[in-house]
Amino acid sequence: MKIAISYLLLFLLISGLAMFVASFIYLLSIGNGVIDSLGSKSQTAVPIEVEMWATIVADIILFGYFLWRRYCPVSRNYVRSRPLKVVFWCIVAALGTVLPSMWLQEHLSFLPNLSQPLDSLLGSPLGYISVVICAPLCEEVIFRGAVIRSLLEWRDNKKLAIVISAAIFAVAHINPIQIPHVFLAGLLLGWVFVRTNSVVPGIVIHGVNNLAVFVMASSISNIDNMTLADLYGGSTLRATLSVVFSLMILVPAIYQLHRSMKQ
Repeated sequence: MKIAISYLLLFLLISGLAMFVASFIYLLSIGNGVIDSLGSKSQTAVPIEVEMWATIVADIILFGYFLWRRYCPVSRNYVRSRPLKVVFWCIVAALGTVLPSMWLQEHLSFLPNLSQPLDSLLGSPLGYISVVICAPLCEEVIFRGAVIRSLLEWRDNKKLAIVISAAIFAVAHINPIQIPHVFLAGLLLGWVFVRTNSVVPGIVIHGVNNLAVFVMASSISNIDNMTLADLYGGSTLRATLSVVFSLMILVPAIYQLHRSMKQ
């Protein structure tokens, strides 16, 4: 358990340090002094591109470090087994989670939202690299490959390991409004990892889900200020049916994954 917590703290430390260094360098580069850069009175906003670069660098460092230290041992055996059926149902399941996640977050709007607006975060190539490529690779290696392995070594209870890893995954996102649906996503990703003993299916689910969100944010302007009903011309009925339809995709996909994945 202590090892799993240490992985979380390392993730937060490197991510925070990268953001601080990137912001510090940017503020100095535009002429702010050291004191101004560190002082609370500085009103200079750090561009979202700087923050995305910091996130990408942090993810690369963490990804490389965890593999180098073998906190998440990797093997080609799972890929060599050609798990095409599992990958297919992972894609279907990922697509089925998008609208229910939006619906859940919409109904938790009373919680603080600390994240950057989606349209500014995802409306650039850097956003694609950060959210669709780096985040799935880094987070699956850490929160499934390393955290769940350490939890299973601490206590040989797969269900407990999945739940605790999902909670750690949710806490790592810091943003209160995201914690509930990130926790639920962590349960799915943890279950898939335990069943396959590979981070590959989780990377597929994570990446496809983030890609779907990226496409939506890139295609729909001002999406942060829209409700799910707004996407359907203000029709609450259509929005509700879209969530139900998504669940009708997600639930069978999970069932098919259950049948396809080895114990």
